[in-house]
Amino acid sequence: MSGPTTGSPESRVYQKILVVAAAMFIILPFVTTFNEFLTKVLEGLNFVVYIQGIMAPFIVRVVASLLKLLGLSVAIDGSYLFITDGWIPLRIYINWNCIGWQSLILLTFTFVTGLQGPYTLRSKLMAVAFGLEGTFLMNIVRILVPTLLAFLWGYVPAIIFHDYFGTVFTLLWMGFFWNYAFGNILVRRDDTPETDEDPSLKKSIRDYINDLKGRRP
Repeated sequence: MSGPTTGSPESRVYQKILVVAAAMFIILPFVTTFNEFLTKVLEGLNFVVYIQGIMAPFIVRVVASLLKLLGLSVAIDGSYLFITDGWIPLRIYINWNCIGWQSLILLTFTFVTGLQGPYTLRSKLMAVAFGLEGTFLMNIVRILVPTLLAFLWGYVPAIIFHDYFGTVFTLLWMGFFWNYAFGNILVRRDDTPETDEDPSLKKSIRDYINDLKGRRP
């Protein structure tokens, strides 16, 4: 299978991911500094209240279930998660800004370009479903890992992972998702001509036809 050609949906998706990655790494120190202030400013908005009141407790329950599978004793209270195995309970607070809405925006941003190709509707829907499910699971892992880091080694490693390596983790997932989608999920329509056909072959065929026409009596 040939690689993505310049101007194809595949190459445009990867270009957008690279642009977003570069922008994220440039502004990352400012984002982490400004994050708490932004959270306080937006907490009064209706959609934030909805996310905090419904989605955050759901995420907490999912993470708590995974921690129980790992053999830890946990308790939950709304958006708070407590690990009670230590000499003092470890409290983790999941707010609206931690559930991964940024990665969903990035995923939607890449959907706009990646799904413009001549693919079947069924394969597009399958790619969207796989992308959403995978992004959700990726965000769960992105919360689970710093939670375990906080329990095992303290809050500092957890904060470093959450603020910095979480961004890298998101970008790696996006790259893997689109590589898998283009190679295994998205299917070109039958009525779509192959775009990667060798143009020199087409020219040779035309020259051969013209040569035959020139030999006719």
